Amino acid sequence: MPRATERIGRAGEYLAASFLSRISDTVMVVPHSSEADIIFEHENKLYKVQVKTKSKIDKHRINWRFDMRRGSHSKVRGYDDGVIDIFAFVSLKYMNIIFSLPTGQNQLTIADEHIKNNDPIKNILDILDNIH
Repeated sequence: MPRATERIGRAGEYLAASFLSRISDTVMVVPHSSEADIIFEHENKLYKVQVKTKSKIDKHRINWRFDMRRGSHSKVRGYDDGVIDIFAFVSLKYMNIIFSLPTGQNQLTIADEHIKNNDPIKNILDILDNIH
């Protein structure tokens, strides 16, 4: 992975971790070789987060499109069931995040206004209230 791409990904992980630290005393950014990017605790339960980061909208698009698979250099691109509890879709342009449960899809498209105006703390708390 080129250094610039790696820096974008790492910036998204740290941004997501900073938001999660507002609801949890235990937030860990995990080394790159792991399945999840972040592990955090909420109400005595650990959650595994996969972070997907974009610095800008793709050319000729009006919405953000995130690939929910592993990197293109991985032999197996999908995640097994139960490996990831929550996805964090990060827009570095807006320094904002949308948290989502896994959907089983390969891509997720998010409207620009939605990612721009999302309240990530309310978003993650809503997900945690409805998970399991």
